[in-house]
Amino acid sequence: MTEPRPVVHFLYQPGNGGLDRVAILLANGMAGRGIPTELWLTRATGYIAHLISPAVTVRVVPTPNAGGRGLQLFLQIPALARMIAKHRPRAIFSAGNQSNLSLAIARKLSGADTTKIIQKITNPILRPNMASLNKLFRTWRFGLTAGLGDMTLTLSEIDADIYSRIYPDSSDKFHAVPNPYVEPGMLDAGESRSARATGQPPRLLCVGRVAPQKGYETLVSSLALIADRAWSMTILGDGPLLEETKRQIETAGLAERITFKGFVSDTTRYFAESDILVLSSQWEGFPAVPIEAMATGCAVVATDCSEGLTHLMGQIQRNTVAVNDPEALARAIGQEIDEPGPIEPLRRCAAAYTVDNSITQHLRLMEELCDGV
Repeated sequence: MTEPRPVVHFLYQPGNGGLDRVAILLANGMAGRGIPTELWLTRATGYIAHLISPAVTVRVVPTPNAGGRGLQLFLQIPALARMIAKHRPRAIFSAGNQSNLSLAIARKLSGADTTKIIQKITNPILRPNMASLNKLFRTWRFGLTAGLGDMTLTLSEIDADIYSRIYPDSSDKFHAVPNPYVEPGMLDAGESRSARATGQPPRLLCVGRVAPQKGYETLVSSLALIADRAWSMTILGDGPLLEETKRQIETAGLAERITFKGFVSDTTRYFAESDILVLSSQWEGFPAVPIEAMATGCAVVATDCSEGLTHLMGQIQRNTVAVNDPEALARAIGQEIDEPGPIEPLRRCAAAYTVDNSITQHLRLMEELCDGV
């Protein structure tokens, strides 16, 4: 009897990013449903390597130790092609933007035509303040990538529609799928939460790498504008701008009100203990953090950094604010402090992003693609 062909999830390494966690949760969940599942990694060590289930087979792709992530993903293509030819996976899920093209090329070189490449766009192709030549190159590269792959997953219906219009020749390949953001403990925490009373000092929360994308300068400036109110904030994350952000906080006179906890692998407790999550990002694909916060009943104040997130929040009568606008962000935080919204719409909104539902939807799309393979 022929052994069933495995489903592979490719991830550069189990690092501290949201896409890393998503890839591992999907692999664990598929293995938990009895599907032969493998995780192919460039590097096997990282912040969340301990989350990988023993039921998932881990393989390390031989990669020259040269350059950064982008170069290594390129240099490993021949080895990746040999692995595809040897193991003949039924499908390979790419965790995110950077690995999509290298996987598609490796599959082509391997000659394994029945192995399906399922890509995922996790961050916008085009970003604010991007140079014109870079925009042209990225638009071309992602078009090439979509053409070489078999299916491209987006994190919202709006994104699927946008990319279908940008790349009409590959329009039938774009499909929206919910990522596995919400774990059972998050919804459980939300069940026991009580609405914050009007006038009660809120506990604010910010979760994300302290890096330019996340807009920490805007965040601190907005908090300085509401320094006359009673609030405290916890920040989860580390990154290249950590010390600079701490200096900005000190200069603004807010050091006694803001606590840094560094990188935290299990954020559920912090969501459950906070009243308002503040997302100040300049751009995002479809961020996990607001969905995780909603699952616990924590209110969300966010910038218009993601079309998918803005649309989702609009469905529960919540507005996002302009990117890089401290005054607008301060007003939105102040409004949520003064008029706490109901909790249940937040939790209902997040329920579509449970790990179980996400695995089901990923498998449904894979089965449609691999029917008969």
